[in-house]
Amino acid sequence: MVLCFIVNIFSIAGIDTDKLGEMNKCACDKGGTCEIDGYVGSRVIYEDDSVRVWNFTLAPGEMTSMHKHDYDYHFVAIKPTQLEVYGADGARLFDFRAEGVLGFKLVGDFLEPIGIDLPWPVPSVHAAKNIGDDDYYEILFESKGESRENFDATKAKILQELDEL
Repeated sequence: MVLCFIVNIFSIAGIDTDKLGEMNKCACDKGGTCEIDGYVGSRVIYEDDSVRVWNFTLAPGEMTSMHKHDYDYHFVAIKPTQLEVYGADGARLFDFRAEGVLGFKLVGDFLEPIGIDLPWPVPSVHAAKNIGDDDYYEILFESKGESRENFDATKAKILQELDEL
């Protein structure tokens, strides 16, 4: 329900993601190999020159594609869960409770957490699997350039709308 509401904020049903190529299925948790793609979420729900906003959903047991983050980003976990993270080689790296608002800055091949310390490094190329019992819902905001004004304004608007629910 909240995700539908957020989509309505922008009055769009989705943005073409042709520039990202095809989403690649990943099963590295079962010993398979995975091709890397740019799908850091399930579907783009808003995009302009400064920001790309993704709807990100994972059912219990479902896995993302093996994807590469090319931008700094923040995410808001609408419906939290436990996520397991895998590296580019398919090895299990760690699991964590995905909840609240988290941000990451791209530094080389790693994602540096913003405002918190984590006990493990987060590679820019990874996949995640929902190992919780419930569906996971997240909104992810990518900052697509040096101008953060529109990025921050879009993020603030969505967070305000969520607080009002």
